[in-house]
Amino acid sequence: YSDEWKKFRLGKFTSSKIVELMAEKEMSAGALSYIDQKIGEYVTGQNIAQEDDEVEDENTVWGLQYEPEALKGFAQIMGIRFLVTQKVIHKPGTKCSTTPDGLHIISSAVTQEDSYNVATVEAKCPRKYPRFMELYRCKTPLDLYKVSKRYFFQVIDQMDNCGAPIGYFTAFHPLYPVGRNQRIIEFKKIDLWDHFKKLQQRKELAGRRFDELLTEFTV
Repeated sequence: YSDEWKKFRLGKFTSSKIVELMAEKEMSAGALSYIDQKIGEYVTGQNIAQEDDEVEDENTVWGLQYEPEALKGFAQIMGIRFLVTQKVIHKPGTKCSTTPDGLHIISSAVTQEDSYNVATVEAKCPRKYPRFMELYRCKTPLDLYKVSKRYFFQVIDQMDNCGAPIGYFTAFHPLYPVGRNQRIIEFKKIDLWDHFKKLQQRKELAGRRFDELLTEFTV
């Protein structure tokens, strides 16, 4: 959430809002509004938030406060010694960026220097009990899809931007008993290929629309 991080994301489609492109209709009102927002950021160099953007309230402050604890719990449960955090990723050749809460480096890639095989991690720490329980009851990616398409496609997009075959979603609440306060859901790209394909098509379409509209301000 540094100024540098915010500046880097200007004019880029990000995982936290990518669900705006995933409505039943390709160019829905929400998708067009999201593209207009990104064009505005690109042209002006400023992010004037949309009316429906999240504001910093006690819920978001709570989530940020307990995110490190959630990631620590995730790593312990999964037997992972190290997680890379606070790393912004830009997929080359696209207008997309993502900041997974965690990256698990599985191995160094053998095909390219300075490249890694990774798994992404997205942690949510809802403050309110009903919201936590709603997420805790989810055991599969499709369970999460039914509860929150926003979170589902956030994980899918993180994996897509990072070229990750595996991703994780975890819901955590610090006040629940240890062992019953965290849910981990594993996403496997091979099992969710149709969703990845649809997401990639929508992002390509949004990118073309972005370029077409941008000519009005650059030509």
